[in-house]
Amino acid sequence: MDNKNIPVKPAKKTRGDMLHERMVLLGEIKEEKKFDRKKFLLTALIILAVAVAAILVLQYRLNIIDYYESIVYAEDAGAIETATTGEAAPLSTVSEATAGEAVSAGGVSKPQDYDFGPFYRAGKLALIVFAAGFAFYAIIRLIAPKRRKPNRSVWGDFGIYFMLLCVAIMMVFPLVFSVGASLKPLDELFRFPPTVFPRQPTMDNFSDLFVTLSQSFVPFSRYLVNTVFLTFIGTFGHVFIASMAAFVLAKYDFPGGKTFFSIVVTALMFSGYVTGIPNYVIMSKLRMIDTYWAIILPAFAAPIGLFLMKQFMEGLPTSLIEAAHLDGAGEMRIFWSIVMPNVKPAWLTIIIFSVQSLWNTNASTVIYSEAKKTLVYALQQIQAGGIARTGQAAAVTVIVMLVPITIFILSQSRILETMASSGLKD
Repeated sequence: MDNKNIPVKPAKKTRGDMLHERMVLLGEIKEEKKFDRKKFLLTALIILAVAVAAILVLQYRLNIIDYYESIVYAEDAGAIETATTGEAAPLSTVSEATAGEAVSAGGVSKPQDYDFGPFYRAGKLALIVFAAGFAFYAIIRLIAPKRRKPNRSVWGDFGIYFMLLCVAIMMVFPLVFSVGASLKPLDELFRFPPTVFPRQPTMDNFSDLFVTLSQSFVPFSRYLVNTVFLTFIGTFGHVFIASMAAFVLAKYDFPGGKTFFSIVVTALMFSGYVTGIPNYVIMSKLRMIDTYWAIILPAFAAPIGLFLMKQFMEGLPTSLIEAAHLDGAGEMRIFWSIVMPNVKPAWLTIIIFSVQSLWNTNASTVIYSEAKKTLVYALQQIQAGGIARTGQAAAVTVIVMLVPITIFILSQSRILETMASSGLKD
């Protein structure tokens, strides 16, 4: 049977399609022309090639002018010899004509376009800005998804992406500068004005850091084990306790529940510096000073975890829990098998916050034994070693921020989902 003769039923037009066609007929909007990506890519490459060629030509002329100036104005010697007398004359007393004669005598003639040097530099800068901006525009134009009815122009997309790029550069600059500083030798760390990227990158700062830690009275591995233990136990306990308390507050009504949650919200206003003294007094009364519990127990009671989990669990349908009750599931079974998998973004966010807090704590106010100190405390002691340990201090900064940033990058989508949903209710 030949399928070619079978009429094909036209696709049904939606209300949006009909409205779009009507607006085109009325002239309210213009029909979008078909975008030829290959033609645009070829045109963009030609424009960029011409811009790069012009930059190279200007740079070549500027090199000649700079070479001429470096000979005329001898910066290191502070004087030049004239061709007529052979005597040294100060730069302030040597005229440009005399200097030109001296250079001509040495085989280097003055460039004909010497006076156009400032214009060359301005033109080079303008071409670099144009080439960078046009390349950015071309990339956005090529990778932008094809929209049937665009709600903004290409220049609108360019403005949005350019703004996001500027914000991203401002956000990532401190990280790039810290990593670059950790790879600089000691002489580059004290250079002014400071440079972002090292000219002679080296790993000596990290090797010196590990040598210094290996000479400590307590081994480096001990500090690391203490920090990992406190971070793991404190984070697990925080998530477990906050999740169970949030489940009860979100799905069950009991006397004092709203008052208790109001106290939790109020506790969010107080930072760790404000609660430091009350925590110390409580731990002292419980005889837990100079023990791991002096750090772990306050981590269990952090209010941010309970707040996020409670707000997120309120978005779960109550009918889901009631159906589990009808099927004979117990409270713990419902909590572990139904509730916790559905609030995964929330407890992943809590893990990030808790790890960042515990990993960066030095616990110097409640831990006195050197064998129980944390890694951050040991690294901070190295940072306080003076100018000779400036390179090691830069390496310390990178090591301390490495773990929280890695965890955040791996779970950033979950954090955004939690923040977007924590304040919503059915």
